[in-house]
Amino acid sequence: MLDEVTKDYISKFEKLALAVSGGRDSMALLNWFSNNVDKCRFFVVTVHHNLRGDEGRRDRDFVREYCVQNGIDCQIFEEDIPAFCAAHGYTVEQGARIRRREIFKDITAKGNPQRVVTAHHLSDQVESVLMHIFRGSGIAGLKGMSIDDGILLRPMLDVSREQIDAYVLSQSVPYVDDSSNDCVDYTRNKLRKEIIPLIKQVYSGLENNIAGLAKRATETYGFIDRFCRDYRVENDGVYIPVAVLTGERAIAAQSVVNAVESITTRVDLTAKHIDSIISLATKANGASVSLPFSLKAHRDCDCVVLALDSAAQYSAIIDGYGEYDLGEKILIISQKQTGKLRCDLDKLIGCVIRNRKTGDTFKRYKGGSKSLGDYLTDIKAPKRKRDALIVAAKESKVLLLPEYEISDWIKVDENTERIAYISVKDKAD
Repeated sequence: MLDEVTKDYISKFEKLALAVSGGRDSMALLNWFSNNVDKCRFFVVTVHHNLRGDEGRRDRDFVREYCVQNGIDCQIFEEDIPAFCAAHGYTVEQGARIRRREIFKDITAKGNPQRVVTAHHLSDQVESVLMHIFRGSGIAGLKGMSIDDGILLRPMLDVSREQIDAYVLSQSVPYVDDSSNDCVDYTRNKLRKEIIPLIKQVYSGLENNIAGLAKRATETYGFIDRFCRDYRVENDGVYIPVAVLTGERAIAAQSVVNAVESITTRVDLTAKHIDSIISLATKANGASVSLPFSLKAHRDCDCVVLALDSAAQYSAIIDGYGEYDLGEKILIISQKQTGKLRCDLDKLIGCVIRNRKTGDTFKRYKGGSKSLGDYLTDIKAPKRKRDALIVAAKESKVLLLPEYEISDWIKVDENTERIAYISVKDKAD
């Protein structure tokens, strides 16, 4: 089923994981590995999505039993994809794909296995390219899937459906059918079962032609991509120089794609999204755009900054010395001389720890009073971090910004009885 070149490529890896669902394609892949690769060099992973009730459990158990009978190590991942999708606003197709990718990335992170092998084949490649075209993709989408992307290894991309069927028949490979594959409510199924057959009536060589296009696009993309790495990742964001975005359009667009992929794999960028990011290069400092899945971009001096918006919501009341749990951070108010800030504790007690609000004012230490927004602009606080700013306030009067400065209203003076030292630390520390 796999040619000699592909066999040689597979032989480079010491350990591989096979992604097996129990369906015809993945079981053909598993059978081929069982017959051609030493069993100590691979194992099986199967993801149970909890999407199809008894049928999904049947598929999981089928894979597990097959592995037991054939002496193959099998790892099962139980996932609640409906809950995952609801929490992140994904469709079922998106959520299942994203979560599988995360699992596969995690298990390859330490290099054992070096890759997760999937049973994507020629028809899958054609469907992927067409879906990208229909969605308005650029050259990156025309590439389709790569044989090896550093996490997934797809040795069957040049193998046709007819070849797989012939192999399954000749080897008597057992498999189970996934009834959801017949549901045309899913975009890929509709394309596979209704649209592609119509196209083939006019263009019989569709699959080979699309596969050839994908290979040529891969070559072109590789050439362009070498000039699209002029950005830097720091402080949980990625900075693209304005000069890059105002230069050649092809370089600017691909730089945006690469920059986004450096911080998240969850955003499918369209041409419209890319255009909106590039447009910030000609906007005023501070201009911003919101993108899918909590990604935001804003103009920051000579760069456009992309970052995931993960602002925490704070809610606590300061009642004395102690540690205040703020989710990923801890606010520490101590009697000990730690932390860069100190203040009068009694003036601070009763303050509400919260996020900033419209109308907040702040009086700088030994300085004047102004809106909190103007203060943050004065100190050049990154705009993308302002919604996650920790504020301690009484009504609209901000008395403490523990990551920056105390207000003059709570400074230590001759009447101070209790001094508090302020610091913030990450929970991970």
